[in-house]
Amino acid sequence: MNNISVIIPIHEYNDQISSYLDKAFESIVKQLNVEELPKIILVFPSAIESNIIGFVESQIRKHQDKGVTSENFYFVNNFNEIDYQSQVNLAVESVRTNYFSVLEFDDEYSVTFLKNINKYIEAYPQIEIFLPMMIEVNEKNEAIKLTNETVWAQQFVGENGEMGYLNINSLKQYTDFKLSGAVIKKTEFQNIGGYKSNIKLTFMYEFLLRALINTCKVFTIPKVGYKHLATRENSLFDIYQKTMPVNERKFWFETAIKEANFNNNRAIDLSKI
Repeated sequence: MNNISVIIPIHEYNDQISSYLDKAFESIVKQLNVEELPKIILVFPSAIESNIIGFVESQIRKHQDKGVTSENFYFVNNFNEIDYQSQVNLAVESVRTNYFSVLEFDDEYSVTFLKNINKYIEAYPQIEIFLPMMIEVNEKNEAIKLTNETVWAQQFVGENGEMGYLNINSLKQYTDFKLSGAVIKKTEFQNIGGYKSNIKLTFMYEFLLRALINTCKVFTIPKVGYKHLATRENSLFDIYQKTMPVNERKFWFETAIKEANFNNNRAIDLSKI
């Protein structure tokens, strides 16, 4: 039995996003050696509801030979904040499995992602956050770098001296870990407050720090399970890279380290930027 729901946040819709979504859906449908596909939770602003419904109907027609039906999908219509953090937090409320994973609409899972993650969940039920090794690519689908793999380096010793586990000291020294495609226990995600919508740039980093402070175990599966498009123009982090000055980036990293000690979404003094 599959114990993972897949959340796909969508904040706008156009032909390019439709093309990306098609590949993201394809990566779910083509999963190997799984008895059933995960529930796919789509969260989106109400303004694009008809577009999303139309897209899903086209996917059902396209993949009906593989048993894809409307039962595979769940819609979360977001009438309020549509930033990434708020979208994910809202969608998690609708998760009915023990774990969830966020698939960004321009990313893809490897064909063995679910098979491998289900094996690790069964073998290591005490782990709250599983990170996939991630291959980051450009628009030409050319590999740029590998991410989340550092915990398997000999010099990067994690939890209890074991490779594969992330710890606070290491994370403060090396910050390049990403939660896209991660598989997270729903209860722990909500218990520690979810993503903080008032933190820009470093909200994933802050969440990882907060999870570790709250004694969550974070483990990287030693297999490439996720492909991340790192250079999409007008993506959230592309905008940050192009518009955010160095002093503001430094501020958000410092803020992440400070705010990770608190599970609640506290007010941040932006006058210090």
